[in-house]
Amino acid sequence: MEDKTVNLLKKTFSEYYKRNKSRISEPSRFTEREFGYWPFDGFMQRHMAVVKFSTFIDELILNAPKGVYASCSYYDDPSLPMEEKGWNGGDLAFDIDCDDLELKCKREHDRWICRDCKKIGIGLRPKACTKCKENKIIVLNWSCVMCLDAAKEEIIKLNDILMDDFGINKKEISIFFSGNKGYHLTVESSVYEKLDKHERREIVNYVLAKELDLKYMGFDKKTSFNDLISRLPQSNEPGWRGRLIEFFENYEDSSLKNFNKTEKVAKIYNSKTIKFNSLFEEGIKNVRSTIDPLVTSDTSRIFRLPNSLHEKSGLCKTLCNSIDSFDPYTQSVVLDDELIKININFCPKFTLKGISYGPYKSQTLPLPKYAAIYLMSNKLAQVA
Repeated sequence: MEDKTVNLLKKTFSEYYKRNKSRISEPSRFTEREFGYWPFDGFMQRHMAVVKFSTFIDELILNAPKGVYASCSYYDDPSLPMEEKGWNGGDLAFDIDCDDLELKCKREHDRWICRDCKKIGIGLRPKACTKCKENKIIVLNWSCVMCLDAAKEEIIKLNDILMDDFGINKKEISIFFSGNKGYHLTVESSVYEKLDKHERREIVNYVLAKELDLKYMGFDKKTSFNDLISRLPQSNEPGWRGRLIEFFENYEDSSLKNFNKTEKVAKIYNSKTIKFNSLFEEGIKNVRSTIDPLVTSDTSRIFRLPNSLHEKSGLCKTLCNSIDSFDPYTQSVVLDDELIKININFCPKFTLKGISYGPYKSQTLPLPKYAAIYLMSNKLAQVA
């Protein structure tokens, strides 16, 4: 990235923290948390203890980092090396990223660039450049409205699982837009804060529906049709059994129109034309929440600080008070509309604050700061 582009990003981030000191609220028990930040021109700085939060914000204004973080865990002394900190528990944290969701739209808007011949390709990364056959490929992942809508569906499912299956109180759950490609969810509860990484992994396995099998659901080829009907769970049953049965009840096939819901599920299982095992796997993917398993089980993880800017978008990590109606491309846009002239390499069409931009290719033009920073943060443009 060119120096003048980096300098503009640093200036913009510094001004944001200066103008929004009161917006960056201190996390609960912040003196027990490890803080860190990532400078634009240096390495990640970790193992920071914060005694006075306003002093930490002053440091952000001075250093203008591209990423600001706080640990999910609580420590005796956050400033010490990890093995000496003295772990005292931590929030239960989850991360959902649209890059993990195998979305079809990524084939349309993601790009790759060959470092050798500079060829630009659309879609998923090839094993080698289609022009020069070298494998020095840079991947440029993009996110669109459909990407973040899919991530929102996953976080809503996660929220429902935690409240319905684990009995976690809504007041103990906080949902955030990450500022780029997904959502974070944290649980602050004395019931869960002492769980070690192995116990947190068990929660991960449950949320990902790792242990589900056909017999758990009541399916058995040795059972007669009538016995199968009597053994199948109802869709209002709590947990995975109810969710999966509801998925099967909603499955549409012309041969199943004349059966009630329970008979329909049994017919699907015994069908010679419907591949039930494949449908069962599809059902699991449909009802589970596709979380990042490493994030939840990692007790030393640091999470992006709420209301801080994301270095890959210039958008803000934002608390979602109403996740159903939350619009990340409007509610997380916090930079102003001062015009900045930039050189755009290329980018798909995108929308911020309800205004559509692009697509662009090899163009120089002025854009509002929030849009210009968005493209420069994605490494698709430079200061003109």
